[in-house]
Amino acid sequence: MLARVALRQTRFRTPGVSPDSRGVLLGQRGVALFASLDRLVGFLRAWSDEGSLDELLPSLSLRRIVTRLRTRELMLSVEAESSYRMDRIAAIAKMVQGLVFTGTARHFVQYRDATSPLGYDIEQMVEEPADVVLYHDTFEQTYQLEAEIGFADLVSKLVPRPRPDLAKQVPKRLFVTAEVGVGFALIGYLFRWRIEARAAMAEWAQASAFEDAPRRLHVFDAVELPERIARVLARLPGVHLYALLGETLAVEWGHEHPIALESCGSLFPPDTLHLFKADGELLRVTPLPSFVSVRSLVRTSISPATSSPPVGTGAASALQIELPLRLAPTMAPWRDVVATVVGSDHRDWLARILYTLPPRVLSALRIARTQNNYYLLSPDGIEGVPLGTYYCAVAPKVYVPAGLTIVPAVAPAVLADLVRTRDGGHVFFEPDGVARVVRDDAFASASLRAIKPYSLVDIDAEVSPSAEPLLPLFQYRV
Repeated sequence: MLARVALRQTRFRTPGVSPDSRGVLLGQRGVALFASLDRLVGFLRAWSDEGSLDELLPSLSLRRIVTRLRTRELMLSVEAESSYRMDRIAAIAKMVQGLVFTGTARHFVQYRDATSPLGYDIEQMVEEPADVVLYHDTFEQTYQLEAEIGFADLVSKLVPRPRPDLAKQVPKRLFVTAEVGVGFALIGYLFRWRIEARAAMAEWAQASAFEDAPRRLHVFDAVELPERIARVLARLPGVHLYALLGETLAVEWGHEHPIALESCGSLFPPDTLHLFKADGELLRVTPLPSFVSVRSLVRTSISPATSSPPVGTGAASALQIELPLRLAPTMAPWRDVVATVVGSDHRDWLARILYTLPPRVLSALRIARTQNNYYLLSPDGIEGVPLGTYYCAVAPKVYVPAGLTIVPAVAPAVLADLVRTRDGGHVFFEPDGVARVVRDDAFASASLRAIKPYSLVDIDAEVSPSAEPLLPLFQYRV
């Protein structure tokens, strides 16, 4: 049984306890008992939200203990230090239905509460062999130690939970992981859209003898990723986005860890990258990989000369050079994407898209119809119409397919002079090598071209007189 501690009491039966400077009975360690894992995690979460777990970690231990009835409970033990720390532990533990004790070695007595502000002492010790003995005002219980639980192992095995509010805004900096097959394509994609990003290759050894190759992932460090691109990447299979909590610590975007990881930063060394996935897997990359700008990783090609250039003498006729213009692939980022060409077989799809476009985009859109294609132009950018073949403006009213360039390289002003047959029209260098001209007056507002003309029905109505009738004039005689 327990007895309340009085101020005049100087000798205690509970071994290893004594009053502190405030008169509160305190042992060397404090113990919190939890009936289930979710209550323990709730305690750690509440503590980390209001303070730092790093102040508990040097002395913290987690144990799974077993009663005589073979029921299992979880015990958290830390250095008591002072009654101020124990008061805070007790206040948070009560919120998650935990019990708090204090003591030394294996005997722990109930910590103080409103009934006994100075604490409790025991009237008689339990002599049964046990690893831990807890004395409460409603029970006395002995426990056997079943297993030690590493705090780092507990943190790594907890599954992050969804937080839709965190996914509403794209963080300024993100880590992105991609499988190797997607990663190489993602390098070119980020470079093409001029995203400030660095890339590295992470590698893990085979998890079992049945795997014939180590696991590899591309890891990207992206800054100011546009929201549209971030949401596209988040839906790609094999690609995961992570929001940073520290320089080398991140949780999958739109999720949060059950414990505030930033409050226990001592668990995560700065030379190791820690990425917590939404499915509970923890990716550890150690040592920290060397990141390289995606600009340095874009593939380039060199066309070797088939023969040495001949040596000759200068002549006036040599000043006239005719070089055919042709299209060649380029890794340069897409710029001035202001046009798209949609085949006539996609007419229904185009009509549905025009229905969904906002008025501001639709008002700037111009469209021309030919026998086989629809040509769409927008000076503000054509990305609002996700259909057809995109074209970039390389000169006034001169367009080439996105991802291609004109060779030899020609200045925009010179290119405009070279195209002499356009007569004020728009020149499209199409992938088949043919340059087609669409007259400027063939383009009209998309709203005008999209709306079907309506036939008007005349309604017979009486013709009103052109002038109102005069009012009668009244005269009064005296």
